[in-house]
Amino acid sequence: MRHIEKLGLLSTAIVAAAAITTAPVMAGEYPDKPIKLVVASGAGGSTDTAARIMAINIQDHIGQPIIVVNKKGASGGIGINYALKAKPDGYLLMEGMIGGHVLHPAMNTSTGYTPADYAPIAMTQMNPNVLVVKADSPYKTLKDLLDAIKANPGKLKFSHAGAGSIHFFGIHLLLKTAGLGKDSAVSIPYKGGKKSMAGLLRGEAQFHQTNLVSAIGFIEAGKVRALAVTTKKRLKNFPDVPTYTELGYPGVDIFGWRGVIGPKGLPKAIVDKWAKAVQDTMKRKGWKKMVKAVGDVPRFMGPEEFTKHIDSDFKRYRQMATDLGILVK
Repeated sequence: MRHIEKLGLLSTAIVAAAAITTAPVMAGEYPDKPIKLVVASGAGGSTDTAARIMAINIQDHIGQPIIVVNKKGASGGIGINYALKAKPDGYLLMEGMIGGHVLHPAMNTSTGYTPADYAPIAMTQMNPNVLVVKADSPYKTLKDLLDAIKANPGKLKFSHAGAGSIHFFGIHLLLKTAGLGKDSAVSIPYKGGKKSMAGLLRGEAQFHQTNLVSAIGFIEAGKVRALAVTTKKRLKNFPDVPTYTELGYPGVDIFGWRGVIGPKGLPKAIVDKWAKAVQDTMKRKGWKKMVKAVGDVPRFMGPEEFTKHIDSDFKRYRQMATDLGILVK
């Protein structure tokens, strides 16, 4: 609940800031007019909030107002396909997100796009995944849980937000990395992350892996116990939660991310200008504070590194979708 309140206050601050923010016009060079930033989800969500945080803070570094445009539907496909049809002149870009830009096309060949159809510009933040069990669970450590799965194949259940969600892929990546079969635990799907967490709390599932932002409130309230996190180093807010890497499973390294993405064919000069502006924006204390409020961790990747990361993500999840029999053609 604490984070819902924070998002409410944050949205109010964003609206107020947007009303008073002005930016100088740079005539004769890019950009010489306002730029649209497409969010392929509804207003008020975490991706929308992240986009508005970036839009407000980056205007001083780009030199023009950034207008956020919401186009939701089809797991992000509607907004992304709309943006990909734009002229590659830098005046219509996208707020990148792992769900719409990677997971959706990875498990569905009819989306109309893959990472080859867009131009990654810069990653701005990440959202680690965390493995949790109920606070009164008998599984105190990751080893306890994995030992129980091995001893009782096909008995323990995990909740997730649907086949193809990062929750679903995360658990299957853990099982595979631990040398367990895909049917060693039972998949229990729910409509959305909140309901899948509720399923865990009601005892309908024994474990659940989700974005950190979705679990923080429950961890702090003592309702769930975190067994492992997908960051390379322990989180400052949760120093007692070990990483998968230190527990011997470095391959379980998935995390959600957000960033700026353009249509294919975007000129290098525009890509570089935006990447530099993003990097400068991420140094601002106000940006860092607001990103922390939505539960993300600042993480910059420039065009080349971001492109490689997205390509690697896509190949991993496409292969997993194929192996798990959920690839939609």
